[in-house]
Amino acid sequence: MKNQLLNTYERAQKKVKDIKGFYNHLIWFVVINVVLFVVRYRMYDFFSFEFETKGEDFIHWLDLNLIISPVIWAVALVIHGLYVFKYKIKFFDRWEKRQIEKYMEEDNETGYR
Repeated sequence: MKNQLLNTYERAQKKVKDIKGFYNHLIWFVVINVVLFVVRYRMYDFFSFEFETKGEDFIHWLDLNLIISPVIWAVALVIHGLYVFKYKIKFFDRWEKRQIEKYMEEDNETGYR
């Protein structure tokens, strides 16, 4: 019995650690991407003369990197979220079934047809 409780505690502890890791991942994603986009737009204003002399290729390279990096990171974040919350998805299915049963029962009790 004690061994089973320990295993349950360890599983719960791992789950909390995984969820915490996902939220940290999400926070860093938002913070870094906001900073990148602010820097990008400020950099255009600050270095506008340099960009004109370097040509459009540098601007396109910069735009491509500032768009592709967050997209790839967002895909990784979605995969991380699906892994961490895989059991929560089942929760929504069960909740929906409970709600349907509840309203069907209310309908039967009140006599609405």
